[in-house]
Amino acid sequence: MRIGVRGHDYGMGTPKEIAAKISETGFCCLQLALHKSIKGFLPEYGHLNPGFAYDVRSAFEQRGLEIAVLGCYIEPGTQNEELRQNNISRFLEQLSYCKMLGSNIVATETSGCTDSDREKQYDLLLDSVRLMVKRAESFGVFVGIEPVWCHTLNTPELTGRLLNDISSPNLQIVFDPFNLIAPGKAGDQHRLIDAAFDIFGDRIVAVHAKDAVEVNGSFKSCLIGEGFFDHAYFYKKLNRIKPGISVLREGADPLTAKLDIIALEKYSQM
Repeated sequence: MRIGVRGHDYGMGTPKEIAAKISETGFCCLQLALHKSIKGFLPEYGHLNPGFAYDVRSAFEQRGLEIAVLGCYIEPGTQNEELRQNNISRFLEQLSYCKMLGSNIVATETSGCTDSDREKQYDLLLDSVRLMVKRAESFGVFVGIEPVWCHTLNTPELTGRLLNDISSPNLQIVFDPFNLIAPGKAGDQHRLIDAAFDIFGDRIVAVHAKDAVEVNGSFKSCLIGEGFFDHAYFYKKLNRIKPGISVLREGADPLTAKLDIIALEKYSQM
């Protein structure tokens, strides 16, 4: 598998500065959230342009780095309609420039959600994603949706429902298995992993990697392989179903990132 990192875990700077820092650590690809990584880039709609896209793509390609995923994390299921429409516009713009930037995937999570609001927010999410996927189809790229236990899209089953409701090959999953595990539910991880692979394993286009220990009912990040997540169980399945996939370390510390690479390289052989 291809081992990468989030760009903004290396701070903010020019494209050349960020690319240099990441390549020196040893990663081969990254998830790039433009407004979190590139100095001077504003998150609002209307700032992308071909010249900027060329400079970003060139800087990373010169260092042998692939932009595996563009991170445009919005709230597509929010009940604030003005915010939702603004979010959609930003996401559509990144889909339009995705290939110019050297990527094929624009990714987002959904929205914070309570159980009582889930159906209402699911309908809003569905409307948003339909618009996003239509744009993705036009440009031959993918929308990557990332389920999270406390968001609108919170389970493998509901994720499968969204995939069925949209029914387009341009809607895929950026899968962070850790994000399906609620605090206090570490013992549920094998069931959640099994369900995810059964329901949408064929639709996974990229993976996030992280680890943590649980302290007083909350998660504290740690190096890959030093927490409670069963990486061996997960990667045995992933390597069989999606060989060569991009696995992006989330929350990397540049000072210890090489240790994470060593750990992930070990799991890539399972």
